[in-house]
Amino acid sequence: MGNQQLVTIDPRTGVPRWTAHRLTRSFLERHGSGLDDLLRRFPSVPGPAFRSAIERCLTPSQTTPELCIALDEAVDTLLALQSEPIRPLPTDAGKRLNVDTGLRWYAARLRDLAQAARHM
Repeated sequence: MGNQQLVTIDPRTGVPRWTAHRLTRSFLERHGSGLDDLLRRFPSVPGPAFRSAIERCLTPSQTTPELCIALDEAVDTLLALQSEPIRPLPTDAGKRLNVDTGLRWYAARLRDLAQAARHM
């Protein structure tokens, strides 16, 4: 019959519980390796540790507000990195603008997830 799962609807919002966690987990599964690759250019931020800090908030014991806080902190960190020196990779030859664009893209997506979580 397949893998069945009980979905519990939050009566306050009408949205299934844990939707914010599921959306964040899905985003990290799809884009987490790219985020890690981007963060490898910054010696001050270990990429896997950055992502694991968000993933710690995806455990069932953590609440959606805690996830929102972690996502907001991640956004602030990414935007602050725009002024940090980078350790360029061979593919980066003179492309600091592309690195900054990547930082802003990931920050915007994580901010979108935080906003959605606040309304769930």
